[in-house]
Amino acid sequence: MWGGAFIILLLLGAQALYFYFNTQSHYRAQLNVLREELIDEQHSRLASELADARAMIDQRFIEAMALLKQQARSQTHQALTQMNSLYQRYHEQLSDAEMQQMLIESLRDIRFFDGRGYYFIDEMDGTIRLLPTNSEKEGSSALSMQDTAAQRVMQGLIRVVSNPRQEGFSYYRWYAPDDKQVMKEKVSYVGVFKPYNWIVGTGDYLYRFENDLKPKIYDDIRHIHFARTGYIALMNRQGRLLASGANPEREGIDYLHHSDPAIRATTQQIIEQAQLGGYLSYDDYQADKHPLIKSQLIEDRDWVLMAGIYQNEINELFSSKQQRLDAEIKRDRLHQMIALSVIGLLALLITLTYSRWLKARFTRYEHDINRQQHKLRKVADTLKLNALIVESAYEGVIVCDADLRIVQVNSAFTRITGYPSAEVLGKTPAILSSGFHDDQFYQEMWHALNVEGSWRGEVWSKRKSGEVYPEWLSISENKYADGSVQNYIATFSDITQLKDLEHKLRDLAETDPLTGLANRRMLMDCLNRDLAARHRYQSAGIALFYIDLDHFKTINDCYGHDIGDSLLIEVAKRLQSCLRDSDLPCRVGGDEFILIVKFKEDIGVEELIQFSQRLLNALIKPMHLTNIDIEISCSVGVAVCESSDDAYSLMKSADQALYKAKHQGRGCACFHDDRISATVYPSPAEVESP
Repeated sequence: MWGGAFIILLLLGAQALYFYFNTQSHYRAQLNVLREELIDEQHSRLASELADARAMIDQRFIEAMALLKQQARSQTHQALTQMNSLYQRYHEQLSDAEMQQMLIESLRDIRFFDGRGYYFIDEMDGTIRLLPTNSEKEGSSALSMQDTAAQRVMQGLIRVVSNPRQEGFSYYRWYAPDDKQVMKEKVSYVGVFKPYNWIVGTGDYLYRFENDLKPKIYDDIRHIHFARTGYIALMNRQGRLLASGANPEREGIDYLHHSDPAIRATTQQIIEQAQLGGYLSYDDYQADKHPLIKSQLIEDRDWVLMAGIYQNEINELFSSKQQRLDAEIKRDRLHQMIALSVIGLLALLITLTYSRWLKARFTRYEHDINRQQHKLRKVADTLKLNALIVESAYEGVIVCDADLRIVQVNSAFTRITGYPSAEVLGKTPAILSSGFHDDQFYQEMWHALNVEGSWRGEVWSKRKSGEVYPEWLSISENKYADGSVQNYIATFSDITQLKDLEHKLRDLAETDPLTGLANRRMLMDCLNRDLAARHRYQSAGIALFYIDLDHFKTINDCYGHDIGDSLLIEVAKRLQSCLRDSDLPCRVGGDEFILIVKFKEDIGVEELIQFSQRLLNALIKPMHLTNIDIEISCSVGVAVCESSDDAYSLMKSADQALYKAKHQGRGCACFHDDRISATVYPSPAEVESP
């Protein structure tokens, strides 16, 4: 119970710590998001207010342009009305020259637009009739006069009145009255005085109207406020503050040439930032404030428009929202602590109840466990004994699972194969495969194993060293109750010694112990096999050479049986040196030898004669035995297999040919075949050699 209670309290403490640190992390993240949202909101507010201020300025100038055009049109209409009235009254009383002079003089001294406005009269051919600001040009042609944009001013006026209404606005640049060296934008409205086809008009310079308008714009900017500390300010590109809603007392100050370098640097940053349209925060040099501003360049006015708000307001908003967030965090923590406390009490109550139930269960389990332990001890003793039996067995043991993966081997396995158990566990018995058995062998083995549940037989396996060895293998299946295979158990023993003994017995039964050549039994087995292959497959021809040493008994009598045995061994070596791998030399008696020789039937006669002579040449050479030189000769009978011959008839034919060779004086070879009538003797050079 105490252990469970401790674990529960530990988990609750860990959970509380997790909630605390997670809440703190979430709290810090929310503060960062909150600060960024406030900054984004202020950025958006500044951008919106700046756009509204710019729209207000643009609207003011648009309205000023409309007012200028309206007043210019009105003044022109008044002049035309006045001229028409004078013309209607006096044109019959005065000559044209006097009438024209009256009309011109009636307009010369008229001024409007705060004294800036005046009337001008031109003829359709470009002659100036009235120009109050420059009367010396009256009477001269103005067709060639151009403004700085290469626009012909007079031609523009003529083009405007060439429409059906014979009136309209003309836009061009002309010398300002206050500066005769600089042309500035001017808007004129002209109409046609029909009696004399004159162009009558008036206008004003845009900059003058704009100058009249700027104080109103400055005043509007001073009265723009938003939020609690938001304001709009206007400054020209030369750094002079034109209007400010936050600090109107600073208007007129040239900040780019201020004595404080920090102020100069800040002003330069504001002007540069206006070209990029970004945001800038700086320290107010006269107050403990930190304005955040967005500036924009009004290039056609050479103004820098700014919208600003003090960071103190942002910080106050942030503090207010932070306090609300703190209150929410405290409330959440209180709820979490209450929830964790309730959960802890419930968990402790459940732990107490569960521990009592477990105690009763464990008491019963203890009795059951004691009984099971007694049984397990007996089973363990039995398993230990079985393991000892398996480990001490002389035969190798391999236990595989249903997927043929090795799960256990004994020490005899390591002794026989050379593989430690660690190298084979988890692998398949295929690592022991020698490659001597084909797929048919393994298919038959698995068929017997699946049908009968076991298999026994001789198998060739491979040791770790690569050595191939024979083994007697027994495999059985261990199955579950449902009949599926649980394990495959294989026991095997190394039968290399038995195989060696078997080979020795076979050698003793099939070879001559003195010369090591095949004996009569092996001769008959091989001869029957070769004859059967020839009859079935029409393979190469077979010849039987029956060799008998001449006067061998005399050698035994003169030199003894030891010399005789040495002589027979040397004869066997010489016979083997004359034969190919496909031929077989045999010793069938004391001094009698038989050779089974294969040959090609198409050149068989000549091949057999040459072989017979080579055989005689090899055997007649003197033999040096224990400081004794012995000269021997032999008689050879040759029988060539016919299609109807068997082993017995072929042996009989070779014996008859041998008898024929002895009858002709020994030391030669005779053939039983009628196709070969020659008697073969050793070559003369071999006979004459010492």
